[in-house]
Amino acid sequence: MSLSRRTLLATGLAGVATLATARSAASRPVETIEILGAPNAATIVLVRLLDAGGLQAAAPGATFRLWRDTDELRAGLVSGRSRLFTTPTHVPANLANRGMPLRLLCILSMGHLSIVTADESIRTFADLRGKPVVGFFRNDMPDLVFRTIARREGIDPDRDIALTYVQTPMEAAQMLAAGRATTAILSEPPATAAIMMAHQQGRTLRRAVSLQEAWGRHFGQARIPMAGVALHQSLIDESPELLAALRIGLPPAKAWVLANRGEAATLAERTMAMRPMVFERSLDHFNIDVAPARAVKAELETFYRAILELSPDALGGRLPDDSFYLDM
Repeated sequence: MSLSRRTLLATGLAGVATLATARSAASRPVETIEILGAPNAATIVLVRLLDAGGLQAAAPGATFRLWRDTDELRAGLVSGRSRLFTTPTHVPANLANRGMPLRLLCILSMGHLSIVTADESIRTFADLRGKPVVGFFRNDMPDLVFRTIARREGIDPDRDIALTYVQTPMEAAQMLAAGRATTAILSEPPATAAIMMAHQQGRTLRRAVSLQEAWGRHFGQARIPMAGVALHQSLIDESPELLAALRIGLPPAKAWVLANRGEAATLAERTMAMRPMVFERSLDHFNIDVAPARAVKAELETFYRAILELSPDALGGRLPDDSFYLDM
């Protein structure tokens, strides 16, 4: 699910740079911090780290909450309560370009988009030509990824595809499952949910095209750095120990999630209100990772340039500065 939905990117948050940057002579634990999580499967990596006590020493009072709309995210960032969050990667880049001192620490998902269909004739991206396709979050990240690939395939999505939109991926998933749509662009876990719901009703849906693989044909690597962990610079200044705890703890948290899928699904149900069976099955298609932002800077900039070509406002009109990318 995207964070910006167009409204966040136009909120004029440049003034947030005036948030106090608390540099203390003697570093101390962060007593109160609310971690905001994007409602997608990759957030489980940060949730696991928090749940296992990996942030206890550096942030003993840390709490976790999913954001559900842009107002929640904006309020948390502006107030300073939520200086650590999971996010689609274009959102902190946009806000950094508009004056908010945000840094991207790592990538948690290397892409989770696919074309799900009941149409047996659709086997490749080119097969979408002339077909009705349901999309979601128009002019936001999933749509921009789809449109970028379409252009590279020589397809005009507005002319060559009967493309319509709904508000959320779950709405598209429910349409597919009920037979009210034949083909849709879906994220995870909604793609898994659509396939499971359709099966219960005696209908067959399948992932016909991985947008990650389609992206790789045109940009070199079959992965898209779509979601990650971002921090406010004031939190880094205030607590280097918290940054260190994230760097040390996130890779084993990812390993635990992939090795203990049932327990991870239970944790996702408890903390993120996700259906455990859907969550567990979606993990195979979510491309969870913990890749340092600086190490994949070239891939991020390729992704950002593609977004800039279609929607400059989605990134504040330019690539973020080099300081935006943190190392692990």
